[in-house]
Amino acid sequence: MSKSHGSHGSGLSAFNLTDAVEIKVTIRPDQELRAERAMEVNEDSASVRLIYFFETPELDLFDAGIALRARLVKGDADNSTVKFRSERIEMVAPEWYRSEGFKVEADWVGDRAVYSVSLTREQGRNEIQNVAKGDRAIDKLFSKDQERFFKEVYRGPIDFPQLRVMGPIRALRWKMKYPGFPHQLSVEEWRLPNGDDLVEVSIKVAPAEALEARTAFEELLVTLGLDPKGAQETKTRTALKYFAEVTKEPA
Repeated sequence: MSKSHGSHGSGLSAFNLTDAVEIKVTIRPDQELRAERAMEVNEDSASVRLIYFFETPELDLFDAGIALRARLVKGDADNSTVKFRSERIEMVAPEWYRSEGFKVEADWVGDRAVYSVSLTREQGRNEIQNVAKGDRAIDKLFSKDQERFFKEVYRGPIDFPQLRVMGPIRALRWKMKYPGFPHQLSVEEWRLPNGDDLVEVSIKVAPAEALEARTAFEELLVTLGLDPKGAQETKTRTALKYFAEVTKEPA
């Protein structure tokens, strides 16, 4: 949860308002196998999730920094999340920072740093699957508080029946320590229905450590033979573009 709230600038100053900074690199497609071999990950040791997004075919929510997401989590409670990403989050009312399930982080992808604020609620058994099958309305996955938060941060029209189910994405996640590297690594692989994989490597550090940690992280990637700048698009944008095209195809 955020330590404080008020007017601020964008970029690195944003880090001081968060508990953690996540530094991410989406691995280039031609280097995914090299990355997974270097980090010695395998499916048997992964935590497994199924992820769904709820979007318009034009990705209006994503382009506005909004993500509506639901996750089936093996061995843990399923959940739904409303997430807002922006370089400036003055529109987020202070009351949310005291809400259960509300999280504030700073994401650092490439040379761009943005806030990531989210409100998450647990879901009952089969609730997400029923929405994915079309047997239950999408808005039933989100609580009244989540819908109110959504309306506060999204300036466009909100019409749940116009949204499409985008998924499932099978997500494999590993957390590990790499010899000689001081921070815990997270590796996440998203598998799309067409067989494509999207691999992201990240670290999460305290705000005061962000600059030094980013340099060390990039040096590690270079040592492993990986491009520290990564792919041109994040894994989320790539996945949503895939599903948007699928939803536009004639039946």
